[in-house]
Amino acid sequence: MADIAFPSLAKSTKLPNGTIYTYVHVLPKGSKPYLLLLHGWPSSSYDWRHQISYFQDRGYGLIVPDLLGYGGTDKPMEKEAYRLKKMSEEVIGILDAEGVKGCVGVAHDWGSTFLSRLATYYPDRFTKFCWIDVGYNVPTGEEFSIDAVDEMAKKIIGWPIFGYWHFFNDEDAGPLMDRNHECINSLIFPHNYAWMRDNMCYPNVTRSYLEEQKTGPIAPWISKEEMAMHNYILAAKDGGYGPTLMWYKCQIANLNRPDEEEIPEEKKQIKQPTLMIAAKYDYIGVPKLEVGGMQPYVKDLKVVEFETGHWVQLEMPMETSKAMEDFLEGK
Repeated sequence: MADIAFPSLAKSTKLPNGTIYTYVHVLPKGSKPYLLLLHGWPSSSYDWRHQISYFQDRGYGLIVPDLLGYGGTDKPMEKEAYRLKKMSEEVIGILDAEGVKGCVGVAHDWGSTFLSRLATYYPDRFTKFCWIDVGYNVPTGEEFSIDAVDEMAKKIIGWPIFGYWHFFNDEDAGPLMDRNHECINSLIFPHNYAWMRDNMCYPNVTRSYLEEQKTGPIAPWISKEEMAMHNYILAAKDGGYGPTLMWYKCQIANLNRPDEEEIPEEKKQIKQPTLMIAAKYDYIGVPKLEVGGMQPYVKDLKVVEFETGHWVQLEMPMETSKAMEDFLEGK
């Protein structure tokens, strides 16, 4: 939540379509570029706290939004509001409001899929890209199917990766998460990397985990104070988990498909220099799948792999920031 976590840097803007976004804004110094940092699920601009500090100290400009459904930004409960093309128009609206003509796109998790569409809808607004954990996701225009993704994953890596999506599509998923922060936190930030695979990747296990109020050890790299802030940002009184799940529900309903069918083949290629920071021990964003999916479409690709789980930029913040900086500086 930009206005709570970064009060001196936070701004809000009402876009022409009436949607209000809250975001971190840092002006660049000298010739340093702007970085657009896009978070994933379930989080906010707070996920980028280490990178905000690192790059602000080095003079980079920053635009770090609470994306739709999160933090201080609007939280509609209609699936259609979460179409990637519509949200792309909104984030470009933030850049326009701040006079940012070009920037470096950086993203993690769902933010990575979102950046993939920004890259195809607005390629001229980006000079470089950095995908973290989840890579560039090419728009196929084909029908999305959880089961099809899981069958593909099982053939390549031996286990499904999207089993939890079935639960996330259920009407009671948000309220169940809102009532069980300790449970969901132990799934999202597990001490044991394989915990996420065993309790999220397979069908039905995530619902059972929450309904039975299971818990497990939390990763050592997130402090009690940071966890408290995470819980505060996702508190039920401020919308909770429900709006955040609309990203999944929109995709499952294939509401992005008509937009993606119209994307020409030439726009599916990424021409800008690109960094992919892979997570060796993420059982959902598996490097073999993520990097393999990028290579046919990203010609100027540099890959760095860290020995982390899903939350690369939180688990190894200095290493992640330094890898990004080296890439930006052409090292």
